[in-house]
Amino acid sequence: MLGLPTAALSAFGYARFIEPRWLEETRKTVVTGRNLRRPLRVAHLSDLHASGLIPISFLEEAFRRTLAMQPDLICITGDFVTTDNDFDPAKYEAALQMLSAKVPTFAVMGNHDGGEWAARSGWFSTNQYIRGLVGRGGVRVLHNDAAKIEIAGTPLWLVGVGDWWSDELRAGPAFANVLNDGAPVIVMNHNPDGKDDCGLRPWDLMLCGHTHGGQVMLPFYGPPIVPVIDTRYAVGLNAYQNRWIHTTRGVGNIVGIRVNCRPELSLLIVT
Repeated sequence: MLGLPTAALSAFGYARFIEPRWLEETRKTVVTGRNLRRPLRVAHLSDLHASGLIPISFLEEAFRRTLAMQPDLICITGDFVTTDNDFDPAKYEAALQMLSAKVPTFAVMGNHDGGEWAARSGWFSTNQYIRGLVGRGGVRVLHNDAAKIEIAGTPLWLVGVGDWWSDELRAGPAFANVLNDGAPVIVMNHNPDGKDDCGLRPWDLMLCGHTHGGQVMLPFYGPPIVPVIDTRYAVGLNAYQNRWIHTTRGVGNIVGIRVNCRPELSLLIVT
């Protein structure tokens, strides 16, 4: 008599209290064909979603484990928060400094971080507040901008574009100063649906988030809801026009559950 209710409660408890905190470290190799002095270790984080459901202490654990993977570079592809009032900004800045004090760390904004989409949902009308918070955490935000950096003796172009849902993706300005000089080009783009806006530009690897990997993966079906148009790039490392798009499952979540879709700390070995 009690079997079905008990099983249902157990399943809910797992989806609500266990899997969302069960971080998974993944490693993938990305072959660019560029002449690199040595493979680059790029940590890709996304969708941190600091909130009442995702405490700063959990993000600190994720950051410690990311640093333990010994990355050369850390890229965070947006959605630092869920709403505008459910996190402690001072503690968040200090947590981000855990990363930036050790490893060059760059980021772009997501749809939850402010802009047209967030304004329609009732919070940040621009991303200036979150950009400031992230900057005070020592993380450099690239918003339709690019930077040439050197990692382990290898020059690298890093491009960051605005959020596609927020109608802030401007590929022209983002790539305006990127030279075709043989250095690999990595693009940070929160929403993989923005890939086609950048399709004609010179890049080797695009890093995306936004989807949370579907957040709920049903057996023999997959995710019932994925917030993208082109689901081919909703999760994982996938080829696109002779280059690569990596979409991570993200660290945090919204609504507080995950099913067969653990939070992900991604390390990409770029060769």
